[in-house]
Amino acid sequence: MQRRKIAVITGSTGGIGSAIADQLTKAGWNLVLVNRNEQKAKQQKATLAAAHPNAVVDLIQADLMDIAQINAAAQTIIAMHPQIDALYNNSGVLTSERVISVQGHESNYAVNTLAAYVMTQALRPALRRDDTVEGTMIVNTTSSAHNAAKSLDTETLSDSAVIGGLTGAYATTKLALTTMGTAMADSLRAEGIMLRSVCPGAVVTPMTKTSDAMPGILKLFVPLFFNAPDKQAAKMIHAAQTDSFGGRTGIYITNGKEKPLPKLAVDQDVQARLKAKLTADAGL
Repeated sequence: MQRRKIAVITGSTGGIGSAIADQLTKAGWNLVLVNRNEQKAKQQKATLAAAHPNAVVDLIQADLMDIAQINAAAQTIIAMHPQIDALYNNSGVLTSERVISVQGHESNYAVNTLAAYVMTQALRPALRRDDTVEGTMIVNTTSSAHNAAKSLDTETLSDSAVIGGLTGAYATTKLALTTMGTAMADSLRAEGIMLRSVCPGAVVTPMTKTSDAMPGILKLFVPLFFNAPDKQAAKMIHAAQTDSFGGRTGIYITNGKEKPLPKLAVDQDVQARLKAKLTADAGL
């Protein structure tokens, strides 16, 4: 009997993460859901089980602002599932409040960039494939807000002077996430792992509706012009198929279409500085 594919999703209890989980479960995937809020995760598992009786869903509780908890979560996942087929680094933060992690990093950087890097590196053994089998996929949920970032200063990345709004730390850390994906793509591909940076487009989520960092005028347009999570989740899942988009890795996809990478994301000096910082901050 063919093995059911396994996807790990971070930040799955609301918005587009929840929709991705529902659609993958419907398609016959087994899931590992990594979330901070254990109660919400249990409620999500019950909802998935009611809708899809054959669903196999494992829950991992972890605060993605804490590197130690991410590494512990990854080791638990590998112990349960020595082989996984997809990793959705979906968890994200958009806030105007300055919150510092136990390792000393501001929350936008800790969750939007560093957590994805740590989870990716920790799960590489389970994602790795040789050239005799179909490759695996990592999807980093980025944002077109990265276009607002005109520079990527690794010296201030972990504690930006400007936190709030779509053009502050959120934009810079999402640019860093996209740059990270591009910088890691070749080394991952050598291990049979593909990576794509995917912006789902404007989506109605708890974050876009209620975040204090969302401009007030923009919040008024969320229910009118932002898309439902189900619609955009389908595009995210399509982007995660290894044979879509010509089988290319290290690319940027937004709203279902491949777009040019930001200039900073393909700058080799920027990539090198970012990789050095992420490696140091992750303790690798």
